Amino acid sequence: MIAAASRSEGAPRRHRRPRKPEDRRGRAAPPRYVGRGTIYANPFRSDRFGHARATGLHRTWLAGQLSYRTMRRLGFGDHEIIALHRLRQRVLARIHELAEHDVECWCPERSRYCHGDTLLALANGGGHGR
Repeated sequence: MIAAASRSEGAPRRHRRPRKPEDRRGRAAPPRYVGRGTIYANPFRSDRFGHARATGLHRTWLAGQLSYRTMRRLGFGDHEIIALHRLRQRVLARIHELAEHDVECWCPERSRYCHGDTLLALANGGGHGR
């Protein structure tokens, strides 16, 4: 299972993406955006599954524990399941790009549910699998 991201001082953390582009300027080291339009976006949309469930599905999927049968029950067709499998491989091959970097998405910073936390844990040694 993927561990929760560390919140210790100096450890990479998740930020909420500012709505206005001008609010993103002037940062010493801007966080890496992991939302829609990036390879790191959560393919399990919260408008379809709910925020907490979409985050849990993302964590389970990255850990390789989301079975074909479960994905079918969730309403995914064969082509979508194959695409999700390939996407997972690409994300895992590039997860090192997030190591030691803060990330940002649209989730509130105090939210307990965010796929960005899963990505941080995985990129910074939280591991995946058993």
